Amino acid sequence: MGATDVTALTCAVIIEEGFPRTDLERVYASIRAACEEADAPIVTGDTKVMGRGELDGLVLNTAGVGFCSRPVPDAGLAPGDVLIVTGTIGDHGMAIMAARHALSLDGDLRSDVAPINGVIRAALRAGGGAVVAMKDPTRGGLSSALHEMAQKSHVGLLIEEAAVPVRPDVRGASDLLGLDPLVMANEGKAVIGVRPDAADAVLASIRAHPLGRDAARIGRCIGTHAGAVILDTGFGRRILAEPEGEPLPRIC
Repeated sequence: MGATDVTALTCAVIIEEGFPRTDLERVYASIRAACEEADAPIVTGDTKVMGRGELDGLVLNTAGVGFCSRPVPDAGLAPGDVLIVTGTIGDHGMAIMAARHALSLDGDLRSDVAPINGVIRAALRAGGGAVVAMKDPTRGGLSSALHEMAQKSHVGLLIEEAAVPVRPDVRGASDLLGLDPLVMANEGKAVIGVRPDAADAVLASIRAHPLGRDAARIGRCIGTHAGAVILDTGFGRRILAEPEGEPLPRIC
């Protein structure tokens, strides 16, 4: 919602009895590095230990407080607005699935997990008030985020399938497993709605950031089919169904 300057984070840690100390230290080092990258201090937290078998290793729970010059909701879209995604989709979900199930897949499947407040700051500086909607495509992936934005804004969304950026490794693994990258989770991306006259400037600003170099314009808002997402496949158009059931893999 545009809160790019993080004031404080909490971090509660629940640990299973017998969890390896070396793994805990590695997680701690990763947390510290991410906080430094995002300039987001952890100011409070708690630690609890549960019995062996009562927990699957480790659980982290966080919350944060930040400031913004103006809130940017996920419901500010109007017909004609342009939709931008800040990078390739499906990276996190496919990497998690491959790791959990020990899938021997060719390619370099890596999570996209990253602090994106710098990318959002760049978009807001370039677009100002023309940035009218934002949402993170986490659980349910890009499809779920687009459906929520369409329904809350009472507009239709026309998405160009060929314009949606997907890494070849993720595309190949998805095809092999019969999965759709549009519903795979992401952890370092955002979907941004921009007024058409500012779309080029916002896209250029995002691409100039290291985490946004694969950003793309993926579609636009239309005045018909309110609440629906329409996918233009290049051979025709179809209604993109909302994700059903539990997302794969289960993330949170």
